Amino acid sequence: MGLAADPAGRCGAGWRESLYSAELGQAVCARVAAGASLREISAEPGMPDRTTVWKWAQGEPAFAEGLAAAQGQARTAARVRGRARMARLRAAQLARPRSRGGLATSRYCPDLAEAICERLANGESLKAIGRDPAMPCAATIYHWLERFPEFEAAYVTARRRQADTLMDEVREVGLAATPKTVWADRLHFDTLRWLTARLAPKKYLERLVVIQAQAEMAKADEQGPLRVVVVSFTSGPNGESLVAPPRCQAEADAWVRAYGRPYDGPGFSAGQVGPGGWEADED
Repeated sequence: MGLAADPAGRCGAGWRESLYSAELGQAVCARVAAGASLREISAEPGMPDRTTVWKWAQGEPAFAEGLAAAQGQARTAARVRGRARMARLRAAQLARPRSRGGLATSRYCPDLAEAICERLANGESLKAIGRDPAMPCAATIYHWLERFPEFEAAYVTARRRQADTLMDEVREVGLAATPKTVWADRLHFDTLRWLTARLAPKKYLERLVVIQAQAEMAKADEQGPLRVVVVSFTSGPNGESLVAPPRCQAEADAWVRAYGRPYDGPGFSAGQVGPGGWEADED
């Protein structure tokens, strides 16, 4: 049985918008500014999936600017909520009993555990959180992970969300790179990408990425200026990790398995994967 069509002739439950329009772009930006993730937005009926949103950002400068502004608003709102939460936690800690050393006791507190997970999901490191006087030290946090299963489950979820946050930052670093800053930006880019792959290896890990990067840099030194190719990472409907644009035949084959056709989005150039095979034709 096929999917029911809406009045415009589009499919029902499984339909996803792929054509850009200013109205839909504004709706996506409004949802992002309100704090919704692209994963949550893509699950809503009639909204584009994450891959489509990134394609729009690459091809529509006005949408890319609006999306970046919306993400900035969401991060600002999250920081404001975090400061308010921390103010409440500090007030609560002042009222708690003190140990002989003068520090607040390290008894497990659900509110503190929630604040730790929220800050992790927003991209902070565990050491940075542990240095905050209002938070337990890193050793105490690890102790809580061993003793409280509910905190461990929330912590694992927060680390997965942190990987998505860092991947968004990876993309911003790549798009902001200029010929003057490319070497410093590349170090920042590679560090964030490595952290992201460590946090969510099934989703973001690139096998042999170090060897490939070294080979590319050596080749660039011998043959001419370094060419930086910015790629994005996503998941297909079959759950397989995808790279856009694909850089090798294996990544090109992954798009065929996921969508039944070769990748045909932006980013093709000579030497990259094209719809007809590995080497794209030069003009």
